Amino acid sequence: MPYVLLAAAVICEVFGTSMMKLSNGFQKKLPILGIVAGYALAFALLGLAVKELPLGLAYGIWGGVGAALTAVVGAVFWKEGMGVRKVIGVLLVVAGIAALEMGAML
Repeated sequence: MPYVLLAAAVICEVFGTSMMKLSNGFQKKLPILGIVAGYALAFALLGLAVKELPLGLAYGIWGGVGAALTAVVGAVFWKEGMGVRKVIGVLLVVAGIAALEMGAML
């Protein structure tokens, strides 16, 4: 169950970050509500997940997967591109998360 909460927290964080793009530098009001709601829910869910998961592991997954998924969302929805360097960066983030996970299991 804590991993489900963590996955939901990641999705909310990516949603909130995506709303930042739509807010056009906080000029549009409706996306600002999405930012606040997305991050509030993300932090609440992350807080519930860390009740059962190690803090470093949960935060590493939340931040890393969130960053990697946000890069993919930017490439797909805003045509920001996904060149070789960006793909390598995302893979390195995923590798770092895997290393955190393995360290937590030891």
